[in-house]
Amino acid sequence: MADNGERLACYDRAASAVEEARARKEIVVLDREEVQKTKRSMFGFSLPSIKLFGDGKDDDSLKQLVGTLRASAVQPGGLMRFTLDDGGVWETTEQSMNRLRQGDVVTIKAGPLGSYIATAPGRRAVRVRRIR
Repeated sequence: MADNGERLACYDRAASAVEEARARKEIVVLDREEVQKTKRSMFGFSLPSIKLFGDGKDDDSLKQLVGTLRASAVQPGGLMRFTLDDGGVWETTEQSMNRLRQGDVVTIKAGPLGSYIATAPGRRAVRVRRIR
């Protein structure tokens, strides 16, 4: 558009439409920090493979989660359920590692075929699944 007034009017219409859609909650704008926080909170859940956060071209998907143990409890069959400082609840799917203590740092990595593997310093790795 050559005419500045016409270009400004077009911009104003477009900006107004976006603002109205945001007010009606038809669109949501997130910054990178919010996206990373949300990805972290969803780590470990089986979700459909949809592009919730963009088209995936700049995919910086979360490959591991590091948290501090808040609580743990032994479950039947020698399994263990534990809660991390972010509120995520995980459970071992095989005989558990040595009992974890509150304050231990736990690293959970994405493994093959949708599995997850938890490790803590001085303890053997064990497969886990996210409960909450």
